[in-house]
Parts: sequence; structure tokens; C-alpha cells
Amino acid sequence: MILCIVLSSCNTTKFVPQDKYLLNKAHVKCVDDKKVNTSELRNYLRQRQNTEIFGFWKLQLDIYNTAPSDTTTKSKRQLARNAKKMGEAPVVYDPELTAISMQQLRQQMNNMGYFHASVDTVVKVKKRKVDLTYLVTARQPYTIRHYEVDISEPAVAAIAKSDRCLVAEGAQFSTATLDEERTRIATALRNMGYFYFEKSMLEFTADSALNSHEVDIRIHAAPFVEHLDSAELAKLRRRYYIREVNFSMDKPFLRKRALRQACRLKEGERYAEWRVERTYARMNALPPVKYVDIAFTPVGDSLLDCNITVSRGRLNSISAEVEGTYSAGDWGVAAGVKYSNKNIFKGAEVLTLGARASYEWRANGGRAIEAKAEAGLLFPSNVKVNIAYNYQQRPEEYTRTIATATLGYTIPRRPGNRWTHSFNFVDINYIYVPWMSDAFKQNFINRSSALLASYEDHFILDWSYTGSFSTFNPRFPNRSYLQLAMRVETAGNLLYGLSQFIPMQKDNNGSAMLWKIPFAQYAKGDVNFTYHGVITPKHHLVGHIGLGVAVPYANATVLPFEKRYFSGGSNSIRGWQARTLGPGTFRGNGNTLVYDLQVGDIKLDMNLEYRYKVLKFMELAAFLDAGNIWTIRDYDTQPGGVFLFDQFYKQIAWSYGVGVRFDLSILIFRVDFGVKLHDPSRIAEGKQWRTAPNGLGWKDDMTFHFAIGHPF
Repeated sequence: MILCIVLSSCNTTKFVPQDKYLLNKAHVKCVDDKKVNTSELRNYLRQRQNTEIFGFWKLQLDIYNTAPSDTTTKSKRQLARNAKKMGEAPVVYDPELTAISMQQLRQQMNNMGYFHASVDTVVKVKKRKVDLTYLVTARQPYTIRHYEVDISEPAVAAIAKSDRCLVAEGAQFSTATLDEERTRIATALRNMGYFYFEKSMLEFTADSALNSHEVDIRIHAAPFVEHLDSAELAKLRRRYYIREVNFSMDKPFLRKRALRQACRLKEGERYAEWRVERTYARMNALPPVKYVDIAFTPVGDSLLDCNITVSRGRLNSISAEVEGTYSAGDWGVAAGVKYSNKNIFKGAEVLTLGARASYEWRANGGRAIEAKAEAGLLFPSNVKVNIAYNYQQRPEEYTRTIATATLGYTIPRRPGNRWTHSFNFVDINYIYVPWMSDAFKQNFINRSSALLASYEDHFILDWSYTGSFSTFNPRFPNRSYLQLAMRVETAGNLLYGLSQFIPMQKDNNGSAMLWKIPFAQYAKGDVNFTYHGVITPKHHLVGHIGLGVAVPYANATVLPFEKRYFSGGSNSIRGWQARTLGPGTFRGNGNTLVYDLQVGDIKLDMNLEYRYKVLKFMELAAFLDAGNIWTIRDYDTQPGGVFLFDQFYKQIAWSYGVGVRFDLSILIFRVDFGVKLHDPSRIAEGKQWRTAPNGLGWKDDMTFHFAIGHPF
């Protein structure tokens, strides 16, 4: 707040010359047609006001103005350099640039079919500041009355007249649409084998009818095409085929078989541009490849030799990390190492090996030790194999080992396909708890036979499917888009079926066991929907809804602990720390074991976040979060946690807050500050709305989160 007051009080015209004016505002307004997108028209202004936060605060200009005017000393000169480097110089109003902007706006309106559009300006001057408004009068747009294809070449004419044509009679005239149509025709022809055809070989002629606001469009060959000699014309009319595909490497490092499997250009097949693009994508995706170059050499009348040059990237990498931790009064240290070989069998197979260990000194005099080792192998066919082993020793609680193994497959996504699909055909989780303290059993385990399964030895054999969908187009990063992610997981069905025919030993709860360990059986489904609304390139409004449901059945009465949901944290309801919200109205009492109770079988997350790019490397955000977790069954140790249709909506937690994100190129570092608004655990007290009268405080109702990447 102090920083805001200091910066806002700065003289915004401090570095504006005395005979000049600061461009305070630059608006574009269409006075007669609401369909005209004025936000896009702003892109054609040659001069805009300084960057603003929340539409009014020129933070970067204020930072620039903190530079001292007196630079006689070395320290003041350094302060001035830093302020001007971090800030943004004032935009000085320039009438000549305003005139150029008016011309650019008129031209763009013509390109959109508004041939009689006009642009005026309104200039308001106050205290050496200028508010500039461009008033665009669009008037009636021109529409396409008739569209004629005047092309003699049958192949070209057929594509131009197809039902995929982008130029439609009755539609509003647009030069952008005409250019897209040229691109469509040229791309289709190259995909049919016409190697030398380019969109510049086609032109449009427009003829407007007098006083009708209609225009006739004719597509025809460009004039230079008509002057080509017979040999050049023959090249344009000829379809080409691939004679040979040759690979060259600066240093042989990949088997030719691996290259040919990734290549979509085959000998004897007709040339197609989409095959070239697919080959680029697939070969550049090979881990040991640095870059790929594809060139074609004409051979004879209708043949091409394809020459593919592959450059090798770094094949081996090793990384190490050391970190210190502090949690609830306990200090710790952790270290890890990871090795990767991107071409272990000379066929672009990726081998990864990793190990990590941590040691924590407990405030009560104990210690906690954890060690993990893992290995993974990814094949070019998108088959992956992973194994991992994790050992945990908590002397005052328990000792536990977790072993996992996975065999999965990801379906390669084709260009233009917005879906991705992956399957884990086999996913094995083995959890073994050789020792558990009496205090742990007495305070937690014995209180509920259902929750006992979360801390007993258990075996999980599951199958899962993960799918994702996105409308994001990297060619148009400033367009709104949506993302959908879903996951379906089921476990224990095969083993349960076998138990009906093969006698298996059972535990005290009647659950069948494999190797004296009960196996888990459940079904779990998750869906996440995110909409990225682009207001302007710097202003985004992002909404997210996530829902998850997991149901234990048959051989299990409760989900394995690691498969249950938790709420709160940097990617969930940010007024709470991770694993401290829910289930339902359940509230812990400060016991160290509450962490293990605040889990559930149903999860709901709803988030709304406004993001503003204040600097190239910095983004500000304001957010509102809502959600909670619930249990399927009513457990004695989690009172108020069961999901009830007539109660759950009253138990939704709400929080709000602000955040700042720093784009460090390789990652985004995020700091969010969340405040509780509605705390369902305080419903019984009548203090669920966390406002000042109800004792809103730093310790219980406000939380900082440090994270990597956006929350959704």
C-alpha cells in the first residue's frame, strides 16, 4: 500500500518536455456499428498510452518517474538507470503519428468491407495531458453479390469451386477472407502433388456496383503466370512423386529404421505437403534430434528426391538438486540426482534414472527419513515403462514402503486433431507397512475400521485412461480457448473376478488377499474444464471447474489413502493450505494426525482468475475460489464429512486473493495470497463468513502460496 501511494503520487509529466503533452489515453470508438471490434483496431494505432494496470494505474511510468532529476552523484545516476530500465518512458503526444493512425484505421476498415468509413479524432487537453479518441464511422459495409471462378486449369478450378470455399455470396467483404481462400487453394494443390504451386499465382478482382453496397469478386490467375514459358507452365500443371528418400547425419547416431518410422514421406508415393509437415513434427519430436531440414531435388519430369538432414542434439544429461525444508517447526534437508540418456538403444529410446533422499529433524526429538529410486524407459512408439521404489521412516508414527510399476501407451496426435489419449494398461502399486507405533494405532487407526484400510498393507492393480482436448492455436495466441481434461481409473476387477473362481485367503474384514495383502477395488473419475478468455493480449479472464468422484466397492470399503482427494493449496482453494480443508464441515483440533483425516471421495473446485501482464516478465492476478471435498460414507472419525445433496452447497468453501507471477522463460514462479471468505468448518459456531466482526485473522484465515506455473 505504501508503494502504491508513493508511486501514484509521482508527477506523471515529470520527464515530458515543457512544450509537449503526455498521451494519457488513446481510445478507438465506433459510433454506428457495434459489430466492429475496436480492440483489434487498436493494433493499427501508431501511438498508444503508457501501459496501465487494471485500466487506470500507469505503474511502469510511475517507476520511470522515480528516477532522480539530479544525477550529479554516482548513486543518483545508478538510481536513475535502474528506474528507467525497469520502468517505461512517457509517451509524448505526436500529431503526425495521430494522422498516420487515422490513415491506418481507414485502410483497415476498407479491408473489412467498410469502403465509405471515416475516422475523426477528439483531443482533450488537461494539465499537460492529452486524452485522444479516434471516432470511427463505419457506415454500411459492402457484401459479396457474385463470386466467379475464372480459372482455366481444371484441378485449380475444381478446388476453388468446392464446398470448402471460404468466399460466400451474401457475406461481408473481407480481404483477410480472400487471402485465406488463396492459402486454402494453394495448400490443397500441394497436397495433391502440385509441388510448385504458390498462392501468389492467384489474384482477386473486385468490382463494386454503383450505389448498391455490393461487390462482385472474381478469382483468376495472376498476370505473371500467363507470361510463363511452356516449360514453367508444364511444371505447374504436373504432379510430382517421391523417387528416393535419403537421410544424412553429421555423426551417425540413429538407426535408419528409427528415422524411416518417423518419416511420412515414402518412396513411390505422391508428394503431399501435409506429409512434409508431419515428418518435420515427428522427427523433431525424437529426443536425440536437435533439428531437421528437408529439401527436394527435381529428377526428370515428375520425380523428386527427398534429402533429409538430421542434426544430433545432446544425448546425455545429468542434474542434481539440494534443498532445505521447514514445515510446522521441523527442519529438513533433501538431495536428488537424475540421469537421462535420449538414445540408449540407438533408436531414440529415452532412459531416465533418478534417486532422491530426505532427512527431517522433528521438533519433538525424532526424525523422518525418506528415500526414493525410479527408472523409466520411453520408446519412439510412445510405449512407456516405469518402476519406482519409495521408503518412508517416521519413528513416532510408522515405517512404510511403496513400490510401483507402470506400462502405458500414448496415441500420437495428428496435426489438426485437438485430442490426446493415453492409457496405462498395467499400473501396480504395492504398499507395505512393516511397523506402526502404538500411539498411531491408538489415536487414529483403531477409531475406524474403514480408515484402517488406508494404513494397512494393500495391493493396487489398476487400469486408467487419460484424455485431453484443447482449442488453443499457437498461430493465434491472443484468441480465447478452452481446455478439457478427463481421467477414468478402475482397480481390482480382474483380481476380484479371479477370487470368485480361485480360493483366496481373506482378512478380518472379509477382503480377499493376494500374497497375504488385501487388494484395492474402486472406480474413479475426474474431469477438469478450463476456459481462457482473452479480453486483450494483456488482460485475461480464466475460469476453471474440476470434479472428481471415487467409489470403493466389492473387495474394499475405503479408498487407498494415496487415491483419496484433498483440498486447499496453491492449485485448489487458496484460502487454505494444502490438505487442511474438509471434508464437508469437518474441522481438526490441532492434532498432528488431522492431516490424514482431511481426505475424501468427492472433490469440487471452482476458480475464477483475472490476469494482467504488467511487464514482459511479470503478471498480476486477482482470484475467487470455491469448493470442498466430501466422503461417500459417513465415517465416525470425520463427522460432517459425508456428501448430502440437500447440504453440500452450504458446505462449499470460498476464498479470494491476489497474486504475482514472474516469467523466468524456463518456468513461471508464482506467489498467491489467499483469504478465507466462507469457512464451512465454522458453521456450527455461526462464524462461517470470515469478516472482521467474526475475528478475521492472519494466522487462521490468510495464507501465502509459493508455486511453479499457473494454477490451471
